[in-house]
Amino acid sequence: MRKGTPRAPRPATVLDSITIMRPLLVLLLSAGPLSAADEFTVYDLLAPSTHSFDIVYDVSATRAGAAYFCNPIRPGSVASKERVVDRASGKPLQFEMVNGRAARASGCVAAATADDARFLRVKLATPVPEHAEARIRIYKTYTDPPSYYEKDGGLVFDRPLGIKRNVVILPKGYELVGSASPAMVSMESDGRVRVSFLNDRDDPLPVKIAGRKLP
Repeated sequence: MRKGTPRAPRPATVLDSITIMRPLLVLLLSAGPLSAADEFTVYDLLAPSTHSFDIVYDVSATRAGAAYFCNPIRPGSVASKERVVDRASGKPLQFEMVNGRAARASGCVAAATADDARFLRVKLATPVPEHAEARIRIYKTYTDPPSYYEKDGGLVFDRPLGIKRNVVILPKGYELVGSASPAMVSMESDGRVRVSFLNDRDDPLPVKIAGRKLP
């Protein structure tokens, strides 16, 4: 993953605040993986007309004895092009899509997880040793028109993000014009704008950014 080169951001227009429904918050907080650490997600936005974005999710499973890691599929999102690798060896890991009942039986989600929730269940290379961790990387593409769409000739990415560290990369040829939450703005080596968020809250960060095409 390339590190962005810092630059002075253009003045940003503050967007209206986002209203997050309580049921969605409860679902996101209760259905997450057990004993996960070092979480970091990159959202690489594709052309806004596709309503799609590539995701790279780094995470460490830390519960001793855990044989599986379960990554939730957010309601309303269509997942595709999934791939998982063990970050220590670089080797691919086996995975499958399961419902909440199967995820609970695997011991990788909370007991309150709904039966109809969906998860990408990853089989770890070996069960997590005592006082150690299993580091994995999940690749997938989400298509989600309600959270990523075209507006006024530009784009809007409107999605509450639950983990602590997140990066959103705009498509090539777009500039950032607004962010509802504080962010650090830099640039990728290929000219794409990189927007980094640190969530210091106890609930999902209301991320809503707007971009427009460069002239």
